[in-house]
Amino acid sequence: MTKFLLGIVFAAALGTTAGWAINYVNYGSVVGYFGPFSTDSDFQAGDLVTSLPADRGDSGAKVKMLTPQGYDFGMMKPGDEGEHIFRIENAGTDNLLLRLGATTCKCTLGDLERESLAPGESTDVKLSWTVKEGGEPEFQQSAQILTNDPDKVAISLEITGRIVSDVDLVPATWSFGEVGTGEPLEITGKIYNFMDEKIRPGKPSFSSDELTEFSTFEVEEFTPTKEEDGIRGTAIQGFNVKVKVRPGMRQGAVSQNFQMPFERLDEDGNPIPLTEEAAALGGEVVLVRTTGKIVGLLGMIGARLSGAEGGGYLYDLSKLGKKGNLKAKAFVVLRGDERKTTKLKIADKVVPEGSIKATLGEPNDRGTMTLFPIEIELIPGKDRVERLGTTKDDYGSIWIESDNIKITPMRIAIKFAIDGE
Repeated sequence: MTKFLLGIVFAAALGTTAGWAINYVNYGSVVGYFGPFSTDSDFQAGDLVTSLPADRGDSGAKVKMLTPQGYDFGMMKPGDEGEHIFRIENAGTDNLLLRLGATTCKCTLGDLERESLAPGESTDVKLSWTVKEGGEPEFQQSAQILTNDPDKVAISLEITGRIVSDVDLVPATWSFGEVGTGEPLEITGKIYNFMDEKIRPGKPSFSSDELTEFSTFEVEEFTPTKEEDGIRGTAIQGFNVKVKVRPGMRQGAVSQNFQMPFERLDEDGNPIPLTEEAAALGGEVVLVRTTGKIVGLLGMIGARLSGAEGGGYLYDLSKLGKKGNLKAKAFVVLRGDERKTTKLKIADKVVPEGSIKATLGEPNDRGTMTLFPIEIELIPGKDRVERLGTTKDDYGSIWIESDNIKITPMRIAIKFAIDGE
């Protein structure tokens, strides 16, 4: 006891400066991570020194967590009130002293006589909070319990979860990657309903009329479970969405919204009238960003590529010839289900005639594509020839053709300049 009182006197002499220093060293990084703290007690930073026994290094108190120090609540809606109980036991030989430290939510200790646990005793710590509207999609709350256990002077208790408003999308963006112009594509995703009412989907579409025209839609309802859907197992409904897009889309990037209108249903399965706000907007709809790229079945890869335009490629050979080398190599890429039976060739229309020569090598199949090595050679003539692109047509060019009518010929523009002999 005398030792404990001496510790208190010593702590008081240190004052607020020492209290702040110890609090910063032990807990500064946590404060920085979780943001501003509050506490339900009159705890101050300087109290840390006086709150704990000065001889805690010799204390036989020992913290034992009877529950994990972290808990994931999964999906919660704005306005929901949550709480979780952690339980602490004294597994030591001396009394375990507990006190609330910094916290980002409402936190209460169980009923403790003098905030002390005798050896073998345990108590509850309850964390509670209300999910706020807006902000980050994930939440994280924490509280610190200060102790006289020399090995655990502070216990950090954490609760986490994800905020969902009405629906949750998996994945958040539906992407189909790169697909050739002559290939079909498929878009799949899940929609989870976290509303208070079940919904009935309407006719899906895309914000692009062209993409809608080429698409057929399948929407299948299912009942989410925690075993199959994890944290989304608390949703009252789920929908598997599959969109099949037939070949024919124009080349280029796709960035559209998948649109699924819906109506809310009452307990008897009847439509609930729209609110004035929803009616003014034309009804309620689930929007999912959908991305991808439609590419030609013919493509090209090589270190000297410097751009592409209108499905063609620009190959920069302007530095060839500087050291006597007039040849460059690259690969023509062929995609599609029929690539193994398709033959490619260099078309006769080479521009300028006599200045460029191109040769295709034997194909090499690489999983989803076939590579054709191509060698492009510049041939000097009597006069200097420049095709440096001062106008859009001021390039040399070669064309790659195939014996497959589904595959559009590909132009390779050549930027070059060679001196005459």
